[in-house]
Amino acid sequence: MKRNTDFQISRHKPRLLAAMALTLVAVASYQLWLLWPSMVISSIQWQREVNAQLADLLYDAKADPFIAGGYLAGFSFLYGMLHSLGPGHGKVIVTTYLATHPTKVKASLILTVVSAMCQALVAIALVSVLVWGFQASMRVVNERAMTFVSLSFALVAVLGGLICWKAIKQLVHAYRDSKQRGRKALSSTPLTLKSEWKVSAVTTSTDDPIVNAVRPVSSPSCAHHHDGCGCGHQHVADAAAINRASTWQEYAAIVASIGIRPCTGAIMVLLFANMVGLYWMGVVSAIVMAAGTALTTSIIAL
Repeated sequence: MKRNTDFQISRHKPRLLAAMALTLVAVASYQLWLLWPSMVISSIQWQREVNAQLADLLYDAKADPFIAGGYLAGFSFLYGMLHSLGPGHGKVIVTTYLATHPTKVKASLILTVVSAMCQALVAIALVSVLVWGFQASMRVVNERAMTFVSLSFALVAVLGGLICWKAIKQLVHAYRDSKQRGRKALSSTPLTLKSEWKVSAVTTSTDDPIVNAVRPVSSPSCAHHHDGCGCGHQHVADAAAINRASTWQEYAAIVASIGIRPCTGAIMVLLFANMVGLYWMGVVSAIVMAAGTALTTSIIAL
């Protein structure tokens, strides 16, 4: 009796552990949801303080470019991490893509990094062309940046429609395949109970007479724990094959919808750097800022 009780406990142990893990995740997610507004407000306040520090460091970099430049790079990375907590920067896009493609974690992280770098490059190109090519003012630069933001919104809408269309097609194909498999199963020759199952009185390691009394003796077990089982079935889908399933057009659309929107923090640093005559340092700061943005966006997406 004790052995049967231990067997029942060991059999339900994975389910209990999974339930406990899901409960902890749910509680942590709820607490994060409650704290998220205050975290966003705090990040905005920290951004203002970092903005002031960035402006001071750019002025100090004229006298001491190495030490002040190092501090500027560190503050730029910190600013990118804090700035990406707010709206934008592709968090919703990458999270949605990862939710609809759960096996593509590596691809999603690469897309996040590439998109963040594209945001920095777009900001650098925009400010460089307008300031150096057309001698535009700060107000004109911000107006042109809003044009790119509107274009990014349109691309996000198009990308969302494509993702929904692809998901609907997959559901339709899965429904049709399940119907075809059901028809084939009904039309196949039924197996007799006598030829497939036999009564066995052999006691196995489970010590459960009910389980050991009725079991298949002619067909091998399907509870394989290795790849080369030789049964001819693919028990686990190849993650590499799944990662190769998406097209480059889909990846390009994701990068374009995120990267075409220039980072406002990068624009600010570039304009400040141009005012003090250290534009190249502003370019470096914008790239480092994109690295911080990519880090925070990747963590939130996961």
